[in-house]
Formats: sequence, structure tokens, C-alpha cells
Amino acid sequence: MNPQRRSAAQGVRRGYAVAGVVLAFMWLGEGNEPAWAHAVRAAFLLMLIPPLLLRTNRRLTTAFYESPHPRRALARLIAARILIVSAALVASAVLGHLMDPHTTHESRALGIRALCVLLTVPLQIRAAHRARAGGVHPSSRPTLSAPRVICAKLGLIAAALLAQMLIDPYVAEAQVCIAAAVAVTVAVLGPRIHAKLLIAPTPRAAEQRSPARATT
Repeated sequence: MNPQRRSAAQGVRRGYAVAGVVLAFMWLGEGNEPAWAHAVRAAFLLMLIPPLLLRTNRRLTTAFYESPHPRRALARLIAARILIVSAALVASAVLGHLMDPHTTHESRALGIRALCVLLTVPLQIRAAHRARAGGVHPSSRPTLSAPRVICAKLGLIAAALLAQMLIDPYVAEAQVCIAAAVAVTVAVLGPRIHAKLLIAPTPRAAEQRSPARATT
């Protein structure tokens, strides 16, 4: 494997490791929240985030590659990602309150999740600059398909819900165990099925030029 492919493979593995941690936090609800409730909330987030995030990410990533002022374009890209994820988390918290109005620590859980999102900013900046330095225009690369991502993650949630229902009577911290299992499963299996979640670029998009080089 040449260095470029090795670097890309490492990036995919890191991405799925981070995604696994994020999904584990999504799975964790309130301590007294039933499994079906946080499964509903996790499914709600998966139905909401990918269609918005993937489309916005593709458009703003292209702008970042082509802009003569990449720092400004990158700031817009990261701000849009944070806004979409944060809005989805707030919507999920509202949904959780509607399902269980007696929830007592929802604001604290929401704050922890929002803090985790903010902590990814340095990683996003580093990954964006490394990808731009590679010189491959995003429109010429395969992209994740929102429907395929949603189907894969809904299958994961269904399996996690079934597993938690089975072990709940026997394990004190079943929710935490399943969250850890979700993180490990995504980190291990994600890179193996990654190619099946991609859609090829259109021939017209593949003819895009390399990004404009600009000093910052």
C-alpha cells in the first residue's frame, strides 16, 4: 500500500473511531430512561443529521478547497457542522422531555454532548488542512450516501436495542455496556463496510479542477 492510500485508510479508521464514540454518547440517555426511549432519540438524530450534514458538508468543503481565503471558508464549514449537530441535540432533548416530562438531568446531559461536539473543532481543522494539502478536489472523490448511512445506523440501533432488552434483567449497567459495544462495533466494522456506504462522483463533477492554492 502506497503512503497516500495508507494515510487515507488511517483517516477512515480514525473517523469511524470518533463516530463510534459519538454514537455511544447518543445512546446514553438518562440513567432511568428505558432502552426504547433512547433508541427512539438515537434514531431521531440519525434521521435528522445525515441528510442535512452530508449535503452541507459537501457544499462547504468544496468552497473551502476553491476559496482564496481558506480560513474563512473553513470557519463557515465548522460553524455549519456544529450548528446542525447542536440543533439536532436540542431537538433530541425536547423529544426526550416530551416522552418523559419528569426527566431531571436532561440539561446537564445536553451540555456534556455539546461540549464533546466543541472539543472536535481542533481535530476538524487539522483534518481539513491535511485533506486540502492532498490536492484532490472533493467533487472528484466518492461521498457518503445519506440513505445508506441512515440504514446502516438504524440497523445498529435495532441490534443495540435488542441486546439491551436481553441483558437488562441480568446486568446492572446494561445501558453503559451497550454504549461501549456500539463504540467498538462502529470502530471495528465501520472501515470494513465503508466502501459500501459511498456513492461515486458524477462524471461532470470528476472533471473539476484542483483547489485554488492560496496563502493564509
